[in-house]
Amino acid sequence: MDDWTCEYKGLVMGAPDSPISIVAVDGLISLPDVRTSDLALVQRHGLWPGDDYMGGRTVTVTLEIYGSTPEEFSRAVTSVQAAFAPEGPEAKFRFRFPGAAGGQTAYVLARSRKRSGLLDLNFAHLVCNVVVELFATAPEIRGDTDQRLELKSGADGQPSRSFRLTQHGAKTAMPVISITNAVNPVIENVTTGTRFGVTYTGALTIDTRARRITASTGATLAPAAGSTWPELPPGEYLLRFRHDDASKSATADLTWDEQWI
Repeated sequence: MDDWTCEYKGLVMGAPDSPISIVAVDGLISLPDVRTSDLALVQRHGLWPGDDYMGGRTVTVTLEIYGSTPEEFSRAVTSVQAAFAPEGPEAKFRFRFPGAAGGQTAYVLARSRKRSGLLDLNFAHLVCNVVVELFATAPEIRGDTDQRLELKSGADGQPSRSFRLTQHGAKTAMPVISITNAVNPVIENVTTGTRFGVTYTGALTIDTRARRITASTGATLAPAAGSTWPELPPGEYLLRFRHDDASKSATADLTWDEQWI
């Protein structure tokens, strides 16, 4: 997507020379509503602190529609009405606003809940503002594509080199790691000083979110002693990958999605 554009159900808003411009978007860098489970203390000041949970996310988009001819104006108004009709399942509201969501293309899954516009003197002159309200039941904003980094171990006695990884999301990422051609592989996070290893020869998959290691045979494996699950809070990291057979190179393919709240 181009910078400063957004898209919903095939309608692109904010593109150069488009009759549909973006005036404002609210709800993408705001916190969703929070549900608390705090309990009032009996005959004492204060509350008993409970867990907090997020509710849904409301995104309000203000558009300016204009046309050089009545036909162009009518087509633009109708396209906005069609895209933001209150029906159907949740769809991706995709956007690319520099500074928001790490400057990447990101999205929320949302449905139209409200749409307002005014028939006034401006409308008669082929200009109007339309405000649409979208509601996302899942509050997370997600990157439009998964991130990927391939780590290679050293071969022929060469030391493993460092690989730089940047996690742009505001939430801790939980990567899935696919390892091939390895003997007792170990992933080292040079930045944090932690490591994650598996005592196994062959191909395997590490699912950090599920806390599960699965061999290519389908067997479930356990982390090696002293291992720390390779979670990735926001920031930059140096990673190294090694295994116990220096005569050949093994690979570890990391994929993760970036999320913002």
